[in-house]
Amino acid sequence: MTEAVATTETGRRPPYKIIVDRKPHDWPEQFITGAQIKRLADVDQAAYDAWQDVPGPEDLLIADDRKVDLSPPRVERFFTGKKTTTEG
Repeated sequence: MTEAVATTETGRRPPYKIIVDRKPHDWPEQFITGAQIKRLADVDQAAYDAWQDVPGPEDLLIADDRKVDLSPPRVERFFTGKKTTTEG
């Protein structure tokens, strides 16, 4: 007798696997904000931005209060970078 395995078609369940600045993390909630991504990266909140690595030529800037849904069945990748660079 074979046992059926229940799967969800709407996405994953916690913990959600994410990568921030090339380091893997388990996130307990369905959503994560730009501010939370920067905290995981341990960077200066005021001096850095958070970005979501997406296919194509331009990645998505994630504002501090913007929520990213982690439920789709993939590992989301994020990175941080300085907000501005001044030459001089």
